[in-house]
Amino acid sequence: MWNRKSKWNLILFAVVVLLLISSIFFLWMKTNIEVRSVVEEQYQNQQLLLTRHVAGSIEQTLNERVSLLEVIAKKDSGVPDDYFESDLRSVYDIAGLFYVVEYVAENGTIVSGYPEESVPIGFNLYENDQARAFEYVKNNNEVYITDPLKLMEGNYGAFIWVPVFEGDVFRGAFIAIIKESDLKNRYVVESNSSSYAYLIDERGRILYEGDHNYKRGALYVDIFGSNASGLQEIMADQINGSEGNGKYFLLENGTIYEERLVSYSPIEWYNQKWSLALTSPSSEVDRLIVSVYLKLFIVAMVSVLFIVFVSSFVVIILYNWSKSLEKEVDEKTQELKESNESLKSANRKLKELDRLKTEFLSIVSHELKTPLTAMRTSSEFLRESDECSIPVRRQMLDIIIRNIDRQSRMVDDLLDISKIESNRMKFHKESLDIEEVVHTSLEMLSAVIKEKGMNVLVEIPDDLAKVYTDKDKLVQVFVNLLNNAVKFSKKNGNIRITAQEDSDLVRISVSDDGIGMNSEELENIFDKFYQIDGTSTRKVGGSGLGLSIVKGIIEGQGGSITAASERGKGSTFVFTLTKS
Repeated sequence: MWNRKSKWNLILFAVVVLLLISSIFFLWMKTNIEVRSVVEEQYQNQQLLLTRHVAGSIEQTLNERVSLLEVIAKKDSGVPDDYFESDLRSVYDIAGLFYVVEYVAENGTIVSGYPEESVPIGFNLYENDQARAFEYVKNNNEVYITDPLKLMEGNYGAFIWVPVFEGDVFRGAFIAIIKESDLKNRYVVESNSSSYAYLIDERGRILYEGDHNYKRGALYVDIFGSNASGLQEIMADQINGSEGNGKYFLLENGTIYEERLVSYSPIEWYNQKWSLALTSPSSEVDRLIVSVYLKLFIVAMVSVLFIVFVSSFVVIILYNWSKSLEKEVDEKTQELKESNESLKSANRKLKELDRLKTEFLSIVSHELKTPLTAMRTSSEFLRESDECSIPVRRQMLDIIIRNIDRQSRMVDDLLDISKIESNRMKFHKESLDIEEVVHTSLEMLSAVIKEKGMNVLVEIPDDLAKVYTDKDKLVQVFVNLLNNAVKFSKKNGNIRITAQEDSDLVRISVSDDGIGMNSEELENIFDKFYQIDGTSTRKVGGSGLGLSIVKGIIEGQGGSITAASERGKGSTFVFTLTKS
């Protein structure tokens, strides 16, 4: 009887041990899958940031160079005696990217340009059957960019055509050439044997391919034919001008032999629509996490060996203590589950921190770099163009001043949010009339309100109690809320400001009939750096700090603020202040 019972106890114990080992391996495999998924996602996001940065730099550089030509093309003084030769020399030096710049008279003859040794003076476009682009800018009065064409030197270059009009009279056109090799050398994306960049046009044709010497103009998708599953969808997104990440599978005899990751971002240059992509094999992700796999494997093996050793020891020495051992196994299992939950929680926090970091870098870099670029371009133009007309000079100075103000607001917002988070914001409270503060705020925003034709309705009772608060901070609250209402409303929209007493408080609301928000967006609206459209190409600018600062000011004085909204039906912000 004892032997039979011992035999069943041994079997039961062995089953428990096997189940425990299986649980460890299962949790280990599950953790490995989650780790790889997270690393792959972060890897592609980093690749997308790099692609977006390079594509944005290329697009900005190309558009700025064309803008230099457009500025001198819009001079009111007409065609100068030297046929723009001094202007073209200045543009060439400032741009630093043109291979040659030329001026073609209205009869189609090249009459000036720089550098002189590269300009075919006297060459007539009509006589040489090369006037198609010239006729296009003449008839349409707009900039035209050609597809990259083969130059006499053997390289390829894009021709920029900018029309020159004196009033309504066509006086010719500027031609500028940007060599493909110069652009590639400036914005080269390093390639290795497995990762490379490629550039395609709006029809999917190859403009640049960093891995193989494929024929220019060939369709990129034809490189792999039918042996690339998923590549067609990626190409469709690129041709449509989308930005994002994707993956496709390379097949051989119907079997997958490689998985490739792709990050792509569009480039818009007047009539040219390109797409830059960075592609790499998924094995790059495996290389990043191989050390993590090794550590997990060691931990798992050590755990298994430890359990087997302890189990064997207990079976041999303490067989009669099976119940106690089962209890210990249960405790260990629970500890492993808790450890796994801790790992998941830590992983979620890391992903959230990484998301906030990415959004912060993207928003701040965009909001700081954009004004700097505009100021630098305008300043360089003023420095180099001695004959610039007064209206153009004033226009350049207005651009510089406007962008200085934009950067100042950004810095002020960052300082305010820093003071709020560290509890260092000081309030100079006084007894205030709400209606007076509202009118002050509306005067500060009168220009933007008038520009969009907004209708503002202020409904504040004459006998409304005064509030005890900081005047400058309250003006800042109204300006931020009203500015948001204007930005996210259509032209001729409505804004309503109301106030009423509620016990010891005054309840104030600011509402609009703009685009509104869904519940998920409303949930995060007071978070730092949160924007409904967080991309660098968003239509509405800003740092995403305005509502965070508003909440900090209101709550810092003992009040509260809430928001209600519905997509397509506008938004309402309600906050409270203490009576005097």
